[in-house]
Amino acid sequence: MSLKRFILTVSAMTLIASNANAQKRDSIDENYRRSSLCVLLIDEADMPMRDTIKAAFLSSPIPDKYNDHNICERIINIKDYKVTDNDRLAFEAASKADPSATAVAVTAPKKKGAFGGMMKGMLGLPTITGSNSSMSKDDYAVAANMHIVDNGIAKQLVDNWFIDGDTIFSMKKVQERGLYAASALDVETAKNSARGMAMLEDAGEELIGNTFVVVSRYRYMSKDELVAEINAIAQTAANIAGGGYASLGASAATIAIKASLGAGYYVKTTSYLFKLRWNPEVASTFYSELWNNREAYDDSELFSLQYIGSESAWANVKAGIFTSKPESELIRIATVNASDAAIAKLAKNNDVFKTKTPLIIDGDGIYAKIGLKEGLEAGDRFEVLERIQDEKTGKTVYNKKGEVKVSKGHIWDNRYMADEELRLTGKEQDFDMTRFDGSVKGLYSGMLLRQIK
Repeated sequence: MSLKRFILTVSAMTLIASNANAQKRDSIDENYRRSSLCVLLIDEADMPMRDTIKAAFLSSPIPDKYNDHNICERIINIKDYKVTDNDRLAFEAASKADPSATAVAVTAPKKKGAFGGMMKGMLGLPTITGSNSSMSKDDYAVAANMHIVDNGIAKQLVDNWFIDGDTIFSMKKVQERGLYAASALDVETAKNSARGMAMLEDAGEELIGNTFVVVSRYRYMSKDELVAEINAIAQTAANIAGGGYASLGASAATIAIKASLGAGYYVKTTSYLFKLRWNPEVASTFYSELWNNREAYDDSELFSLQYIGSESAWANVKAGIFTSKPESELIRIATVNASDAAIAKLAKNNDVFKTKTPLIIDGDGIYAKIGLKEGLEAGDRFEVLERIQDEKTGKTVYNKKGEVKVSKGHIWDNRYMADEELRLTGKEQDFDMTRFDGSVKGLYSGMLLRQIK
């Protein structure tokens, strides 16, 4: 099939079914374009509760704000990787938007403000202790990148988008996730317009380019172990920031976190975020040289992932609340909640990973079905976006229509098992959405919210 004919065929398949302006103002549009997510686990042989945490990880669903883009093999055996300086240089290249950029040696981080640098160390840096004690805190991310490269994870993600069966390339998944439709009329329209390539670009920008991998390392530890680790990381960050007052600030912050933690054991995770590189050059090569040429596609080294960053989070194993549940189920609950919290922090702190969620208007109230699971706090700001189709190009654009803030005292607790926990503690949650402060003028259900700083 020629590239021209391919573009015409795909563009006919992928014309947007409806314009956002035609949406019913009194309905909730749950059909929006989500980012696609694949999650992997770093397996450490002597990790306490290893089998239970692995089972919880493998059985947990992808957060509902993302499309499930998991591949078959999702376990990284860390013992298989011995990190070298060359591997660290390759990781530096993986951290660049342009993979062909020359890698440079890893240098000491620049000094930051005392409190800011300390908090980044406490809450964002990978852990520095564990079963692979010879690995530095950053080498887990390097090992994750080694696994990604060695196992062709980027290409597996592209397979998931386009391969239907053993040999057939298909746009079916792009059509479904992109909310595209086709009809005989669309075919005729496409043949007489310049919108074919625009449709491909639209799908690439909106869907394929928003494909992510999160690699997570888990720890099972007591409260005292967790606090000691937090303090060690905080003091390291404080030393980088200049010691002195920074060290005092780190100690004070550690004490505050210790006071906020309940007794017992915790599941802690550090999660590393990678993004599929998909740009006009990659797309052009794929469609013109690899599409319907399975041999060339299989031999291609076109695809790669960019490393974005990492975040850490933890969740309490709540034995004192769920007294009737076995330990394995308690650890499962904590594993799911720690995972969700880490992904929420990655989304909050990295613009490319931010999600959109439908707006709900009820009278004068502004709501959305997101909450504590997504890391919401009172006062968090969101922009309201209207999704429309550009009549000239056929591409999807998002027009900002306003801003809203999370209301104090009305944040939905949608964390895993939260309803049961509340009942057991004698509390009740009589709402299942988060409320936002702002004017409803010009807004309607089905618009989209995206968090801003």
